Amino acid sequence: MDEQSITVRCVCGWETSGPEEDVVSTTIDHGLRVHNMAATREEVFAMAIATTGVTAEITARAGAGDGT
Repeated sequence: MDEQSITVRCVCGWETSGPEEDVVSTTIDHGLRVHNMAATREEVFAMAIATTGVTAEITARAGAGDGT
């Protein structure tokens, strides 16, 4: 699988970019530590901005709810 690079920006100003899996885990950790909020993988993808690849693919994943 060729992993896409994504960026997530939090409303607090925090930002992370990189491979999907890294960004998802880092974003979930940020939410728990800084905001005491538990985000799901789908919620992280809903916040994501594609930095490579097709934005529509990320949008579809966010709404898929299949855990991928």
